[in-house]
Amino acid sequence: MKICFVAPANNYHTQKWSSWFSNQGHEVHVISFINAKIPNVKVHYIDVGDIVNEGNLKKLNYLFHGKEIRRIINSIKPDIINAHYATSYGTAMATSRVKSPYIVSLWGSDVYDFPKINFLCELMLKYSLKKSDYLFSTSKAMAEEASKYTDKKFYITPFGVDMDVFNPGKRNRSNDGKFVIGTVKSLNKKYGIDIFLNAVSLVYKEHPEYNLEVRIAGKGNDEGKLKKLAKELEIDSIVKWLGFISQEDAAKEWANMDIGIIPSVSDSESFGVSAVECQACGVPVIISDIPGLEESTCPGKSSLVVPRGDYRILADRIEELYSDQQMRLEMGLYGREYALENYELNDCFRRVEKIYYSLKDR
Repeated sequence: MKICFVAPANNYHTQKWSSWFSNQGHEVHVISFINAKIPNVKVHYIDVGDIVNEGNLKKLNYLFHGKEIRRIINSIKPDIINAHYATSYGTAMATSRVKSPYIVSLWGSDVYDFPKINFLCELMLKYSLKKSDYLFSTSKAMAEEASKYTDKKFYITPFGVDMDVFNPGKRNRSNDGKFVIGTVKSLNKKYGIDIFLNAVSLVYKEHPEYNLEVRIAGKGNDEGKLKKLAKELEIDSIVKWLGFISQEDAAKEWANMDIGIIPSVSDSESFGVSAVECQACGVPVIISDIPGLEESTCPGKSSLVVPRGDYRILADRIEELYSDQQMRLEMGLYGREYALENYELNDCFRRVEKIYYSLKDR
């Protein structure tokens, strides 16, 4: 099959999708407004200037590059066209007037955040969804949200996780008596790292005997604010800031935690890839009550759910799991099984591949 993704070439998920299908022997092309290389994949770069680094409204300029997309697609003649992110690449596809049927994959903020900016943004989303022939959503929760803007059917295509990379065998802890909790998330407001730090502060002050170590991996716009907050809360001595880390290192971090924490506060986290990674490593996870996070775990069996933004209850759940080693063990074992059964990388992509073949033959 000849597959063309219309998506940012530098994005981790674009690269994962492209590489998987390329490794299966498919000819893969990516049309991107960002110039980046992907091994064994032909990237067709369209220079749109600095707007890729600007805010959402600046990206309205994507609307004016449909003709270039059409020219590239006509030269490729792909069997499958899959645009990722409804309100940028999906909208550009909508203006391209490409005659071939195409898919739009929703990512999260394009459905939860973008249409709420103003009426024009809502119209853009509706237009993108209307013009697409088929729609993919990473979760049932996001498909339900997107149904406010279209009556089309959604194929549910969750992001899979490589269970060979993320597995309990990566655990390699020294017997130092520390109780390790942490997260691997971007340091941006919607991921609730400030909530996590406030919860840690409560646990640390109420239970100094826990010998806590907090490990936070990721970079983002709020890094400086969060480090300042940790100092103000007087917990900076127990917080380790790891910066951006590789997938292999992320697997080691999750596996060496006693509890994983995903304290997101925004519904735009449409699917909890990090939560799946944590479960795959056999570690219990505490999540906030974001529908996409709950869908990616098994609440009560592999995860504990707390109200978003409530650091008191988050602290209580940390204390609950600290006090019950058997509960942690059982949740970790169940989480590994749950992740394997539902979100194994190859299984998830084979489902997408099967959908591609079915659409190609129509």
